[in-house]
Amino acid sequence: MAIEEKKPDTIVQENVHEIEEKKEKEPEIWYRVRPHHAFDFDPCTGEFEGEVELPGVAREHVKLRVIPELYELRAAREHTLFTLAEYFPYEIDVDSFKAKYEHGLLLISGKFKDPLAGAVDIKLS
Repeated sequence: MAIEEKKPDTIVQENVHEIEEKKEKEPEIWYRVRPHHAFDFDPCTGEFEGEVELPGVAREHVKLRVIPELYELRAAREHTLFTLAEYFPYEIDVDSFKAKYEHGLLLISGKFKDPLAGAVDIKLS
């Protein structure tokens, strides 16, 4: 006598090893604030420096992005989002860009791009 195996009508596949990505709940933003800031551009030396006030913002909540033409700053504290995005009056050398954050004050400095850096010398005939 042969034993018959019963096959289930439907196959249920379980993903036992599926890992759920846990996302932190972002705080609700009640206020959007343009922070007080000041910049000094010196075309004679080709350098600039500036400061942005971010009172009460932790270092890990400050995000600064820069390209040669502009910068964008986003910083969060409780229900407040500080945002600032502006164009530079000159193209900057992003490799020279420096930022330091201490006690709610973001200090920024760097150099302008030399507009003749890629220039070719022409021999006169």
